Amino acid sequence: MSEQRPALRSHERVIRLDLAYRGTSFRGFAENAGVRTVAGELTRALDLVLGQSGALTVAGRTDAGVHAVGQVVSFRTASPRIESGVDRLGVSLNRLLGPDIVVTSASVVPDAFDARRSASARAYEYRIRNAAFADPRFADLEWHIAAPLDVEAMNAAAAHFVGEHDFSSFCRRPKGRPDASLVRTVSAAQWHGDGELRRFEIEANAFCHQMVRALVGQCVAVGRGDRFAHDVPGVLAAASRDAAAPIAPPHGLTLVAVRYPG
Repeated sequence: MSEQRPALRSHERVIRLDLAYRGTSFRGFAENAGVRTVAGELTRALDLVLGQSGALTVAGRTDAGVHAVGQVVSFRTASPRIESGVDRLGVSLNRLLGPDIVVTSASVVPDAFDARRSASARAYEYRIRNAAFADPRFADLEWHIAAPLDVEAMNAAAAHFVGEHDFSSFCRRPKGRPDASLVRTVSAAQWHGDGELRRFEIEANAFCHQMVRALVGQCVAVGRGDRFAHDVPGVLAAASRDAAAPIAPPHGLTLVAVRYPG
């Protein structure tokens, strides 16, 4: 049975915010007492600007150190200040949140919109600096790997991720939900090589916790020659984290887009 949300109260509006943020100084998106998080900063700013804010719903929770250029958040508010123009909301929030967080768009959306439940797909990018030395300018945005990586072999491994699979071998199981389904449908997964930069682009209907980082770690192990691309189906079938290669660090990962029907 689908989860039912309470009906909007009179004068209540649903607001969509599109966000970009550098995750380096945040302990992830979700609010967590005593540490700096994206949701914590955003909630405080909304309270100052609107005088009140509802609970935030996010399209994709990001871990500590993970970045976003296309994150989407929705919330309900009955604040009369929103009536003066939602365009001003983004401007006011950016004065409080920048430069680590930027609201790129603010809009009133239909009552049924939910940033997470309404989404049809998410897209991520992972960046690797494959060179003898790291570039200090991008040290918190790229995973530095000095050993040569075989991009062709990495793409052969990534091809096995496309389609509907049980990704239990590549996901951290949700706490308190041992029977939660980790079946996901990946529509695209590809590595690109450009000079010293290696970029992994992946899109799926949804991702489970640490899934993209685990898939990157598997591909890197193949690219280094420590594992083989043709082993990936067996790793998927094992449905065990012990079968997969170590996961990639968080700082190379960016949420680039969230898709919605229409």
